[in-house]
Amino acid sequence: MAAHVDAKLVDSALKTLRNVERKHRKTAAKKLLVDDDTSNEVVYLQFTLKKIPYNKETKRIRLELPHSLLSDTSEVCLITGDLEPKNKRAESEPTVDHFRELLTAAGVSRNIEVLPLRQLRTEYTAYEAKRQLCAGYDAFLADRTIYPVLPRLLGKVFFVKNKLPRRVDLKSKRLKHDVERALCVEELLLRGEGTASSVKVCHLGMSNKEAIENVAAALATLECSLPGGWPNLLSVHLKTARSPALALHMSFGSRNEVHLPKAPEDPGTLEGDLSTVPGARVAVKRSGEVALRPATKAVRRSLQGQKGKEEPEDLQHDSSLGHLLREQAAQRKEDTRRYRSKACTRRLLVHSALRHKGGRRRGTAQ
Repeated sequence: MAAHVDAKLVDSALKTLRNVERKHRKTAAKKLLVDDDTSNEVVYLQFTLKKIPYNKETKRIRLELPHSLLSDTSEVCLITGDLEPKNKRAESEPTVDHFRELLTAAGVSRNIEVLPLRQLRTEYTAYEAKRQLCAGYDAFLADRTIYPVLPRLLGKVFFVKNKLPRRVDLKSKRLKHDVERALCVEELLLRGEGTASSVKVCHLGMSNKEAIENVAAALATLECSLPGGWPNLLSVHLKTARSPALALHMSFGSRNEVHLPKAPEDPGTLEGDLSTVPGARVAVKRSGEVALRPATKAVRRSLQGQKGKEEPEDLQHDSSLGHLLREQAAQRKEDTRRYRSKACTRRLLVHSALRHKGGRRRGTAQ
């Protein structure tokens, strides 16, 4: 347990949360016939920072907990590569059978459904299908070799629900151990938009000892990984979805004592010489857009001085540069035309739909 939080206080908070949930379930069971079992109720570690981090992008902090939040009956989905990736007509059943046999041979006893990459690409392209896939499983695993393409295929709903797959090496000799360790990992998404955040650390079905060990591991990771460290923590609480937050730690230190790492400077547009076309420069923006630019007059004079008597070759390079610049300008003009055409089409469709809707209303009124 972190030196700033007493284990007895965590134990007392867990007992209180169990009592609160038990009373709530009993009251709800009388009215709605709801099951009064509280063992699956998730406990969140909620904390507030003194200073908002400078990170412009979401920072992902891995919390490796000693005990998994998933039970033996939890539904887990494993996303794998295809046995025949180049054969577009190949069926998914051989891939599913192969990886099921691999998990069985490794001694994995959990209920894990195998989802090949080809099936993910063909059957889960619509947003509603992705939403149902996300809600259909408690956790997702993915082979590390295909992990880079998954965020684009899974879409926004997996980011919002914080259900992105956890990496696992299917070629590992300790596959069972790696699967269990991956299921013990929880991710904290730290956005630079506010001071409050929360992360799952345990559930009420755990023993107090296991829950305390999970809370201690989470606090130790936060102390090392949070911007500003432990001095930047204003408060730490434990809570369930319906209970009040129970305080574990409160800091009364000044926020002026917190020193955050400086925000990285925005490099803007990076520009450099283009070796394949003398007299040209290439500019790369943060968005990945690449643009060709002519060099400055001083650079072109120096190039002409180095060429000496090779005037025709220099003129040839100038003509090739001019040709590339004209092609770039024509491409930009074409992109602008297509964008305006699509915008005009969308406006016409919206106006047509509104007129059709208004006509139906007038017909109904008459």
